Amino acid sequence: MSSPKVLVLFPIYNGEKTMRESLDCIANQDFRDFRAVIVDNRSTDATAEIARAYCEKDPRFEVLTQDRHLSAVENFIFCMKYGREHADYFCLRACDDLSSENFLSGLVRALDDNPDKLLATPTVRRVNGADERVLRPDPIIFGYADSLARGQVPRSLAYPSEWCYGLCRSDGGADIFIRRWSEYPHAWCVASYVVAEFVMRDLAVWVEDVEFVFAEGSGSFEKYGAKTFFAKLRQRLNYTLGCYKVVHKLPKVSPRTRIRLFRRLWRDSRIKTRYDLEDHLLRALRLRK
Repeated sequence: MSSPKVLVLFPIYNGEKTMRESLDCIANQDFRDFRAVIVDNRSTDATAEIARAYCEKDPRFEVLTQDRHLSAVENFIFCMKYGREHADYFCLRACDDLSSENFLSGLVRALDDNPDKLLATPTVRRVNGADERVLRPDPIIFGYADSLARGQVPRSLAYPSEWCYGLCRSDGGADIFIRRWSEYPHAWCVASYVVAEFVMRDLAVWVEDVEFVFAEGSGSFEKYGAKTFFAKLRQRLNYTLGCYKVVHKLPKVSPRTRIRLFRRLWRDSRIKTRYDLEDHLLRALRLRK
């Protein structure tokens, strides 16, 4: 496979129902200098057959099959490492994700025009049946590091977790992706956890007229979310501490600002994880229905 400017990686396991439309979405991009790799995680449905047939009709696509079934986290990390080694820029794509036709061209342009940025991110449209929500970042997150250096803690760290599906610069950006994804011990909220460092270090650029379409309803919260009070507490602490330690990579921040930052990140972790510990405790004590 020749070395492209952009590599699109599909870590897929049993994606036969939705993968064709997602593959078509990339094939129809107005940016042409890309390769797409379907990384089949030992699927037990028709994923492999669909992937091979697609590659036969479009030579820009190829299939890699894992030697053994990996966890979802392991498969994503494999794709990140592969992207880092084989292209200038790369992005990940789930088997039911869609995007605007200018997704690649708009994000490539953003990284080309901003050599100090490591992640180009889209506007996100979350779809759940007939319901749709368009998510844009809170403008206050831009210049986050400068705000902290001035002693100002932004009121939130609000960005769509789907920014993890943005376009990553292989030189520098991939290492952050791989390190953050590897160090966080929970499958739930790992996407938000990974993106936090890019935002806090002002390494992300948002492209408003590029859209990423994320289909909700996979049941990931029910599958991966913590169930007990102490498990929720542990995940929130891990999330908060993991975001807080980014402060060591920022310009000098005063001790007082660090304390305020930790408090802010703890509150933000409630939103990101959806774990309201006070509510959980009151319900457990039968003091709230």
